[in-house]
Amino acid sequence: MKYFTYDHEGDGFEYHNTEEEAKSYAEQCLDFYLQNDNHDFVDICWGEIKESVYSNDAVLELKEVK
Repeated sequence: MKYFTYDHEGDGFEYHNTEEEAKSYAEQCLDFYLQNDNHDFVDICWGEIKESVYSNDAVLELKEVK
């Protein structure tokens, strides 16, 4: 399985190999905003990637992420 974090104001979309890495990274992002008094609009999320889209010669198909 692959995991992700998304930080709207920061680095955007990041991939992670474990759930713990994704959760930790999201917590680090949140801590950064709180420590820098920049918490008016915080949009951070993390989760599991179950499927992704691949393109091969303009043919799009969903593939399960293992």
